[in-house]
Amino acid sequence: MQKDLDRLETLIRERGQSAYPLMNSMIVSLIQNGGKRIRPLVLMAVFRGMEGPEDAAPEAYKAGASLELIHTATLIHDDLIDQSLVRRGAPTIFASHGIPSAVLAGDYLFVEAYALTSGLPERLIQKSVSDLRKMAEGQLLEESTPPETLNFHTYLEIIQSKTAVMFRSACISGAMLAGATEEDQYCLGEAGLMLGVAFQFIDDILDVTGDEEITGKPVGTDFLSGKKTLPYLLYEEQVGVLPRVRTPDTFKSIYNGLRSEAVISRARKMAREKTIRAKEGFGVLVNPQIRSFILDMCDRMLNRIL
Repeated sequence: MQKDLDRLETLIRERGQSAYPLMNSMIVSLIQNGGKRIRPLVLMAVFRGMEGPEDAAPEAYKAGASLELIHTATLIHDDLIDQSLVRRGAPTIFASHGIPSAVLAGDYLFVEAYALTSGLPERLIQKSVSDLRKMAEGQLLEESTPPETLNFHTYLEIIQSKTAVMFRSACISGAMLAGATEEDQYCLGEAGLMLGVAFQFIDDILDVTGDEEITGKPVGTDFLSGKKTLPYLLYEEQVGVLPRVRTPDTFKSIYNGLRSEAVISRARKMAREKTIRAKEGFGVLVNPQIRSFILDMCDRMLNRIL
């Protein structure tokens, strides 16, 4: 897998740049600042796990790099929508360059992602386009739903559309390029969906329990940006009503309740349940070494909150 990851990284960095100096300075720092590259990693793991043919590997690299550029573009736009000042321990493009530049930088990476799909199977491209529609719809659903009326059902719909659908896309793309059956593509897609939901649950929990030096963002960021995520939904269920005014001081007033066993233990249990379901789906991978690799990856992801 390391050779695959190296090739993916090279392609991501090659396509995540611009001949225009200002655009280049904005996007290169974010691309090279990294991230976990988990979406292209999952795609390649499924491709190798289903023992895809070597002559299809270049297409898998292109599909994986495209997913990562789409993900990075959405982060730029998310930071703008949320007015976030810090991403991965560094100033966001919104913070350092303003609204127009953040919009255009995200758009530029979307274009590069689309360009990478040239020559890929038509069905794969159509699936990716469908997933992008879901992402946009999920973002709009989140923005149009007042936090005080948000319930768990709507929250789950939002994170499935905004986050988990990209994990499903990675799994289906890897399986499709490997020549897997329709049944296995569906099974792996559902595993990716569960992995994506678990990933978002874990990210939401870390917003309350995480170390800023590790997560790259201060605790309470979701609360202060007006979001109601898993811990806050459970807080309302188990502890009491959330403050209507969101400030650092009101966050401090609910901090102990958010970290209570009634909230965090329940949230961890939910993340564990989704992770187990993802691991069950990945059981169809035919290569035992790659299967062990991706199951271990699921466990390591979960261990971030345990």
